[in-house]
Amino acid sequence: MTESELLDLTVLERKKYNYLNEALDLSQQMGEALDRADQVSIQLLLALRGEPILHLQEVDRLEKSRKSDFSQEDIQRLEELCQGAAPQLREEGLFAEQAGKTRRLLERVVELDRRLSLRLAGEDSFYQKK
Repeated sequence: MTESELLDLTVLERKKYNYLNEALDLSQQMGEALDRADQVSIQLLLALRGEPILHLQEVDRLEKSRKSDFSQEDIQRLEELCQGAAPQLREEGLFAEQAGKTRRLLERVVELDRRLSLRLAGEDSFYQKK
């Protein structure tokens, strides 16, 4: 994998981070609207939150497409970097740092989404069925 390909993946990770940040912000606003029992705002924010999620899916598809040209060794190296392996190149360090930030933000978004879903849907929540 070239330095350029690593930087390209880092940019995609940054885009994912930005979309996740947008989804987190909208989810937090939904929580506030739930506290106020403001159904109109909840519906509006729920609809708005769909946009960054769709963008995330597109970036994910693009990332998978780029990785499809990588060798098995390159894919394994990316997985190692995401799991905390020491970077050997500057670009690997940049990628690992951004991938870690994105993963941590995703965990926050999923946890907030779980709590909101359980508040909104109760026993009918996606998370309740797990």
